[in-house]
Amino acid sequence: MNSTKIKLLLWSGCLGAIILFSGDMLYYGAWGSGKESLSNEVWISLMASVPLWRHHFGAITGPVGVGLVIIGYLGLWFCCRQSAPRFALVMLAFFYLNGVFSILQHGIFGPVGFALHYAGPKSALVDELYKLNNLLGKPQFVGSIVGSIIWFFLAIIKKAGVPRWTVLFCPLITYWLYKVIIFVPAPLGMPLEGGWNNIVDALWFLVLALTYKDNIINKDRQNIIPPEIRTVS
Repeated sequence: MNSTKIKLLLWSGCLGAIILFSGDMLYYGAWGSGKESLSNEVWISLMASVPLWRHHFGAITGPVGVGLVIIGYLGLWFCCRQSAPRFALVMLAFFYLNGVFSILQHGIFGPVGFALHYAGPKSALVDELYKLNNLLGKPQFVGSIVGSIIWFFLAIIKKAGVPRWTVLFCPLITYWLYKVIIFVPAPLGMPLEGGWNNIVDALWFLVLALTYKDNIINKDRQNIIPPEIRTVS
């Protein structure tokens, strides 16, 4: 697959993350400071009070957004598969694990919103949905962390088709900036903190789509091939 098609896959991942961010904002998006979004009471109040149509559309963004993100993960695999096929395959498997459970985990907030609206925050139904959400989040977390670690390693050793500095945008690093985002004042602090995970992914795919060049790998391969072999037609 040529670099243009691989970049299109990466752009799909960026678009998917933006759609998921939009879904978060449909669920509980509001203007405010970053510290406000940390309040469980504020989150419950927003989820219970927004119009129900927002929960319907928010749930739909799950399969649509994650489907595009998985296409983006496929682009990451194409970036690495020629230079490190085994690592690339393991990376793709963990990212796929993350994607599958992300569809369920993102979509479940629609039913959570309905339950908060009709049954109240202290109902048994809401408690069970919270438990299911936590259960879904565990394999999602493992898939995301392990996949990102493998990509980080491949990028550092120049097997990912992108410059080394792009690791600065890897979710392993940028995710932790939420500790700074919470200090962003109103009105942008709350939407930034509330959708930070998806903002991180969108930025990562954006940088990779803009910087990927298959000749980075080809040049490294040229450096290890003896000159007399290179000249053979």
